[in-house]
Amino acid sequence: MRRFLVVGIVLAVTAMPASAGLEFAASSYLGGSGFDDAVVGACIQADGTIVLAANLGPAVCERLGVKGPGAGCIVRLTPDGAKVLSAIRIGSEVKDLALDGADSLYIAAGADGLLKTSPDASKVVWTAKPGKVTRVDAGEDGHAACIVERTVRIFDPHGKPLGTASGGQYTCDVCVDSESGTVIQTGFRNARAFDGKKTYPVQICYIHGEAYDGKRKWTNYNWSTDRNSDRFLNKPTNNMADSRGDRCAIGRDGKLYVTFQVAGGNHIFRYHPRDIMKKVSLAGGDKYHQFHNSRAEHKCFFARFEPATGGFLAGQQFCGRLSSGRANAAVTKDGDITADAQGRVYIVGRAASGLPLSLNPTGGDYTGGGFILIMSPDLKKRLMCTRTCDGRGAPHAVDVRTIGKRTRVVFAGSGMTDGMFVRKAVQEKAGDSNNGKKEPKDGFFAVIEAR
Repeated sequence: MRRFLVVGIVLAVTAMPASAGLEFAASSYLGGSGFDDAVVGACIQADGTIVLAANLGPAVCERLGVKGPGAGCIVRLTPDGAKVLSAIRIGSEVKDLALDGADSLYIAAGADGLLKTSPDASKVVWTAKPGKVTRVDAGEDGHAACIVERTVRIFDPHGKPLGTASGGQYTCDVCVDSESGTVIQTGFRNARAFDGKKTYPVQICYIHGEAYDGKRKWTNYNWSTDRNSDRFLNKPTNNMADSRGDRCAIGRDGKLYVTFQVAGGNHIFRYHPRDIMKKVSLAGGDKYHQFHNSRAEHKCFFARFEPATGGFLAGQQFCGRLSSGRANAAVTKDGDITADAQGRVYIVGRAASGLPLSLNPTGGDYTGGGFILIMSPDLKKRLMCTRTCDGRGAPHAVDVRTIGKRTRVVFAGSGMTDGMFVRKAVQEKAGDSNNGKKEPKDGFFAVIEAR
């Protein structure tokens, strides 16, 4: 029930111990000359089929046999990512992709609105046009929610509008929990707060839970800047590190997962999301999961919550480290987060130099770029941290599904040029690699398996 962008990585694993041997089974570009191709969504259906939502230029569309105007496409791949099953034009542009419990597809199509299609994308079941749709999610039962500017629009499984929820100043993502009938959104606002000496600008994140009619159920974070309020941001201490809610998802374990950006170690996530005076215990770990020796570079915080109530369950920090020991940036602004049925957490994003890579297929001394991070259910152990290329490409989405005894993870993004590790590729070279002109940016996808 998640979404993605032209970088697909598929991870096939029978188990996920920290010592598991992981290797790429397939890895491929997806793009052509003269166009910045991008996959903006990806998911895994019940039979293992991988579905990508992509914006593709004429060159790659011709190669895939896609006809008609517009760049928006749905591309279906075999479970191992080695073969294209079909490619269908879906409109002028796609922004995001989601999946319900019946494998129906929900597509955020920008100015073309919200589309629900059959599982193979051959038939449009219904269309809604509430405005320019930029993000979408669907629950197991087919209820859907999408972002239109700052608002969240909610629909029943037949496309009937049910409610509208007000968003924040920046409404960044939305997800749907069918079990509790809750729509969750995350984002942030710009504010100004007194830090004990002066009043400075600060960004403050929020998570809201709403009913299907748009009425607010609960709020996490979104602290006040009123110095007399019980909810004052800096009541216990200086909490002036900027915080932004980036992405949210309902994991395969039924829990809510949210990933954030923070610009410093003095962040609000040290405290309970409803009680600024109550500290919470974070998972902790080695230097990549601590924010000591850091400055204002943006780093990652992610957490698990109860979707019905917003109750805090667990939280963890993540950053890169320079050779000097200083913390370095790792962000999920355009990335994603989800979890499998066992509660293992999967995050994709981009980092500056200093990732703790456990698998580095392109080699090289530089340790930044687009990454996928897999954490144990207790959030204390890194099970894998890897990338497809030395510094290039930007992952945007991740999904995970267990079919039989095999768990597969799809990891997707865009922005790839020459230098990607390829294996059993449907496209071995970047789109403009041989014409001597400025290279466009391609999408990419890959498959990683546990041996």
